[in-house]
Amino acid sequence: MKLKQGQTAPNFEVLDIQGNKINLNKLSNHKILLTFFRYAECALCNLRISEIKNESQRLKMLDIKLIAVFQSSKDSLIKNVQNEHAFDFTIIADPNRELYDLYQVKPSWIKLIRTTTWKGVNSIIKASKKGYKPGGKVEGKFHQIPADFLINQDKKIEIAYYGSSVIDHISIEKLLKSTTNTI
Repeated sequence: MKLKQGQTAPNFEVLDIQGNKINLNKLSNHKILLTFFRYAECALCNLRISEIKNESQRLKMLDIKLIAVFQSSKDSLIKNVQNEHAFDFTIIADPNRELYDLYQVKPSWIKLIRTTTWKGVNSIIKASKKGYKPGGKVEGKFHQIPADFLINQDKKIEIAYYGSSVIDHISIEKLLKSTTNTI
């Protein structure tokens, strides 16, 4: 069953790609934007990270810490995500999909097909112009759909957003507006 606003976020303890232990319950000083992506070379995922990077100062001012989860290996994530997007965020390799299962983030062929709209094609063009190659090495499920969870300091889910296509994440503006309204 999908997680919902108001629920306690499921705790986890994992190592990030730098070998740091990440325990959700011990990250008490920040709001957390827990974002589930597809794989390290996904052009659309990298486009989304670049959009978050562009807003990283505003997110930091609102005391939101980004944790990005991928199905990819640690080595792929260091090469294709961390080295590509240099800003302060945590990256977790989850090739066994344990966090995906814990947060009920599921793949869907139907939702993948929804990405072929004009908006999806436009996103692919935009990603290509930024240098992110469409396709790339697929690690994990090609038809993985993203999800975003804004978790407050009390570990309650403020926003549970399950994507309706590969490009469907919560908008940065909605995220910022929601956070500003709760301060």
